[in-house]
Amino acid sequence: MVADVLKKRDDVERLDAPAAVRAVVRPAAREEDEIPLGERDDVQLWPHVHGTDAMHLTLLRRTA
Repeated sequence: MVADVLKKRDDVERLDAPAAVRAVVRPAAREEDEIPLGERDDVQLWPHVHGTDAMHLTLLRRTA
């Protein structure tokens, strides 16, 4: 779905979702306390890893 939006529109960009999640969840976290979010620019959360419901997060911003 995200790839289709990015293909069809030139006024949308992807943002760094892991950075946004870390800023909200643990703004004062030490580096060794980092939340394991992977190396992508989207976030996939899992119950057995993150203690949350399973969910996916991709952040898009309209540029125009």
